[in-house]
Amino acid sequence: MRNTIVSAVVAAAILAATGTAAADNLVAPKSLAACFVPQTASTPMVKLKAKHGPYKIAFSNSYYGNNWRTEMLNIARAYVKQPAVAKYISKFEIQNAGNNVAQQVAQIRQMILGGYNAIVIDAASPSGLNSVINEAVNHGIVVVAFDNTVTTDKAININEDQAAMGRMWAQFLTKETGGKGKILMVRGLAGTTVDNDQGDGAMAVFKKSAGLTVKQVYGNWDVGVNQKVTADALSTSHDVAGVWGTEGATGALQAFLQVKAKLVPMTSESDNGFMKLAVEHHVPALVIGQSPALAAAAIRAAIAALDGQSLPRTANIPLNPVTTKQMKAGVNYFPKLPNSFVTDIDIPQCGVKIPVGAVVHGS
Repeated sequence: MRNTIVSAVVAAAILAATGTAAADNLVAPKSLAACFVPQTASTPMVKLKAKHGPYKIAFSNSYYGNNWRTEMLNIARAYVKQPAVAKYISKFEIQNAGNNVAQQVAQIRQMILGGYNAIVIDAASPSGLNSVINEAVNHGIVVVAFDNTVTTDKAININEDQAAMGRMWAQFLTKETGGKGKILMVRGLAGTTVDNDQGDGAMAVFKKSAGLTVKQVYGNWDVGVNQKVTADALSTSHDVAGVWGTEGATGALQAFLQVKAKLVPMTSESDNGFMKLAVEHHVPALVIGQSPALAAAAIRAAIAALDGQSLPRTANIPLNPVTTKQMKAGVNYFPKLPNSFVTDIDIPQCGVKIPVGAVVHGS
C-alpha cells in the first residue's frame, strides 16, 4: 500500500458519512471512547502530558510478506495522508524488520535517536522489544503496539478481541443449527495465542448446547490446508451441520464444493474468496476479521495520546460482523479482486475509511 491523497472536500464527505466528519473529532473524548474500548472493567486509563503538534511518528513493522501486512501498511500510508489526520503529522516513516527481533530493536533505537514523538509497533515478539520500548517511553516517546501486542505496561496495546470473535462465530452456528448436530471446527495454528483465544471463546458457547458435538482439526490459517483437512473430515463425517472456520476458511468451503457435500452454515475471517463463494452459493455465513485497518487505529491512538487525551492501557477495537445477507459487492466484498484480499479495510467506529484503490495499489 502506497500513498493516497484524498481532497479535503472528499475526505470531509467520507468522514461525515461515518459519523466522524470533523478533524477535531480525531481527538474528541467521545469519539475516542467509541473506538478504544477498555479490555476489562479494571483496565487502567493512560493520560499523558499534551505535546504541541504536528508530530513525528515512526512505524515499526515486524514482518512484510503476506497480503494482510501489505494491506496494513498501505492503509497506514493512506491514513496519514487524509487531511483530518495529516494536520497532526509533520513526518511519518515506516521501517520493516523482517520478523527479526534484533533488527526491530535496532530500528526502534534509531527512531528514539531520530527524535520521534511516537512509535507505532506491530511486534516481532511479545516480550523481546520490552527493553527498547521502555527506553523509548523513558525518553518521553508514546509507544502504541497493535495486532501483535507487547507485554510491557509502558506501551498502549490495541487489538481486536479474539475470544469474542470465537464466541460470536459459535453463537451464529448454534442459532443456525438449532443447537443440534456436529460442528467441524477448522482452527488456525495450534498453540498460538490467537488460536487459543478464538477456540476457547467458541468452546465456551458450544459446551452449553447438549445437542452439539464438536470435531476439531487444524487448518493453519492456510486456504490449501483448510481445504485438505475439511475434505478429510468430510470423508469420514457425512453429518456435519456447521463449520466453524477462521482465516483460510475459503478452503473449507471449497472442500464442500469439491466433494459435492451439502452446504451448511459456516464462519470465516474476512477473506474475499470466502465471501464471493458464500454469496454465489447462498451459504449462511458470518464473517469477522482481524482488520488490517488496526494500523490506522493505532496511529490515531498515538496522536490522541500526544494530544493529552485519556486512553485505555489495553484497548479492544470493536468487531464488525457481516452475514451473507449483508454482503454487498463493491462495499464489503469485491468480486473483481483476488480471493486473498482482506475485505475489512474500514473501522467505522474509529472513523477509519480507506479507499479500496489505496489499499490495493497503494496510490
